[in-house]
Parts: sequence; structure tokens; C-alpha cells
Amino acid sequence: MRTASAILLLCLVPVISHAQVNTEKLRREDSATGAFFSAGISLGVDRGNSEFVSAAGGLRLDYAREANDNFIVTQYDFRESDKGKITNKGFLHARTMWTMSGLLTLEGFGQSEFNEFISLKNRNLLGGGSRWHPLARASEDAPVSLELFLGVGLMYEHEYYSTSPNPVIHDRLRSTNYLTLNAAFGGNTALRIITYFQPVLSAPEDFRFSNETALEFKISRWLTFSVTSSYRYNSRPVLNVKRYDLQLRNGIRVTLP
Repeated sequence: MRTASAILLLCLVPVISHAQVNTEKLRREDSATGAFFSAGISLGVDRGNSEFVSAAGGLRLDYAREANDNFIVTQYDFRESDKGKITNKGFLHARTMWTMSGLLTLEGFGQSEFNEFISLKNRNLLGGGSRWHPLARASEDAPVSLELFLGVGLMYEHEYYSTSPNPVIHDRLRSTNYLTLNAAFGGNTALRIITYFQPVLSAPEDFRFSNETALEFKISRWLTFSVTSSYRYNSRPVLNVKRYDLQLRNGIRVTLP
């Protein structure tokens, strides 16, 4: 069944993201095979007491066949006020996944990213790893359904920060690891927790940690209330900024048949 969703953000705390793009949220939940394409764009203008111009766009291409899933996702965000740019960032992520068994999936990925607001001219990643599925307890009749995924991998990271007076350039290997928990309670409540830990192999004290938690309550057949939090920690940020970022959101999703 196709659904149309509208999300109303009731509370938003903006943050600067220093961690890897959370690709767990980019995975398809259905198992259909074939090629799929989607794209979107939004433009905005504010005039009066606040002067803003904004633009955002994204594109996604999927190709899935038996035991193999592939996707490419790109996204761009721009916002400017009468005092200058507020946001100018984007990324492109490509991933291939090969299902070896119900327990194990092998993955390879590449990513390119920039963020002018934190002086990140480019960040390129190339890596791979394994995705384990140690727990699957799902049933329509069960009061609680649980799924657990564990990812262990390695990636090469190139970063170029256009800082003054000299740019900062990093070329290094990072371990990239994540843990994802999906839970459903009684059909009306859903919980998703995604945690990343990415230390530099040659200097484990240099690491990035992130956690995203989403809790949804189904108020009625067509109305869902959600609470989400995002915490990101960088033990060695390049700029003179705080090591952590915290984001909290409340939302309402309307689903029409």
C-alpha cells in the first residue's frame, strides 16, 4: 500500500554534524527486486523580519536482485540569510550489499561529503565490512518484536579542511562499527536505536561516536507521534568547537491510505 506522509516538526535544535552520515537510515525496508529511482527538491524564501533563501534536493537510485542490493544517494542543502550563508553542505553515498546467509551480509561503500559551515572542503571514504543479524524475533502475534544488527568494518578516510592560515589534511584508516536495534511493542509503539563507533586505527583515542534514537507512538490508524534524539561526539574536532552535538525533535506523521 502506498502512503503519503506529512511531518510537522514541533521542536528543533540545530546542530553541526561531524560524524559519518548515518547510512542505516538509508537502507530499504522492503525486499522488492529491480531498479528504483526517486528525487526531490524544495525551495524557500522568507521576507520581513527574517530574510532567508533556502534550497534542498536529493536523488536516490536503487538496483536490487536476489541476494544483492545496491544504492546511490545524494543530498544537498543550502540556506542563506541577509547576513551570509548559514548552510552549504552535501554528500553522495554508494553502497553494495551481498547477503551470504540469514546471519551475515558483506558490504562495500564509498562516500564523498562537504560542509562549508565547518570548513570541510571534502571528506572521502572507501571501505567495507560485515553486517551480522544475531537476533530476529518478529511475529505479528507476538507482543514484542526485536531485531538486532551488528556491523564491523574498515574504511580509508581522506579529509581536507580549508582552515586558516594552513589547511588541515588527514589520510588515515578508521574502524567503523555500528549497532542497530529495532523493536516494536504491541503494534502501536516502535523503537529504533542506532549507535556508531569509529576510532582511528593508529590512534584509538581519536574516535567519533554517535547515537540516534527514535521512539514512535501510534495514536490512531493515520496519526503517529515521534520523539527522536541525536548525540554526536568527536574526541578531536578540527575547529575550535565543542566536542559534542545534541539534537532533539518531536514530530507528528499523518499517513493517508
